[in-house]
Amino acid sequence: MATPAPERRSNLRRREPAPHEAFADGEYRWGTFDGPIANANLLDRWSGPARRFHGSRLKEWQAFQLVNDRYFVLGAVYDAKLLGLVQIVVVDSTTGEARRWEHRVPSSRLSVARGLDGTVSTGRGGSLRVTVRNDVADGRLAIVAEDRGGKGVAPMELVATGRFGRDDAAHLVICHPFPDGTPLYSHKCAMPVTGTLRLGAVGDDAETGSTIIRFDEASSVLILDDHKGHYPSPMAYDWVTGARRDPDGRLLAFNLTDNQVRDPDTFNECALWIDTALHRLPPVRFERPGGVHQPWRVRDAEGRVDVTFEPTVRNEQHIGPRSALADYYGPFGWCSGTIVDNDGAPVSVDECFGMGEQKFIRL
Repeated sequence: MATPAPERRSNLRRREPAPHEAFADGEYRWGTFDGPIANANLLDRWSGPARRFHGSRLKEWQAFQLVNDRYFVLGAVYDAKLLGLVQIVVVDSTTGEARRWEHRVPSSRLSVARGLDGTVSTGRGGSLRVTVRNDVADGRLAIVAEDRGGKGVAPMELVATGRFGRDDAAHLVICHPFPDGTPLYSHKCAMPVTGTLRLGAVGDDAETGSTIIRFDEASSVLILDDHKGHYPSPMAYDWVTGARRDPDGRLLAFNLTDNQVRDPDTFNECALWIDTALHRLPPVRFERPGGVHQPWRVRDAEGRVDVTFEPTVRNEQHIGPRSALADYYGPFGWCSGTIVDNDGAPVSVDECFGMGEQKFIRL
């Protein structure tokens, strides 16, 4: 595919004001937007049995990544309809230790919000419960996760609040078409956060016998990932994200995705955050010459993205004979390299800790 001229690239990557609904007047509102879509009503295209069928194929999740100068926390309420997942993973980037609280659960134990205006996403499995309260009108995202432990599982409690009002953070919101005209919706936002993670004791015993990890705004970043996709079968994509505070205290975060949408020069969700500014990026390609457990390289055709992701902590799920139903790799690790912002300045992503995904799912 020919590289678009600079003026066309600028037009392609402009964020537009968000529509109120993702689907209205018989059509999807395709585009990339600078604020939330109040009603992410992807299924309103269909009714009756057709709506139920397409609803059964809609992959939905609300996830987050919480980062400070030592710890990376992944949380998710993930509904694949045939199977769901509720999880918290805490990674110590200095030692490579990963602690996990996660359960595969029926879809009935999950509820994923439709839009972020006064909504809640929640999931429970065993003694683990993860809840995300979305109040975009008030600029507040509240996370509560708790597992009281038992049967070899340590207690855990996470309470965090992110600020994602327009003066606090930049929003990347998409409604993009797959080749068959079905939709992908995503709302990503990198924001300031404060929070506390307790490991080893919760509730009345939280002051004794526990490790307390604090996330303060000066050293921490929270990335929101609200997502709904009517993916082709099999579902496949590559992804890397990372974040940190730089030596000047600026929030840095990035999202690099190579997915199945059509016309990726127009429709992609690759982006760089610098404090409250968002810089849209060209489509990218992933290279893994040594395999999934060796360094990944992510680049674009315009020379703006050259990022290496080095996995240090394995994280994977395999379902079915020879992983025929799900072959998922989601390692954690260190990022390095540069991304050129919209003003032509190279931005180093060295020392960003993050995660990547190589996903292939038929469920």
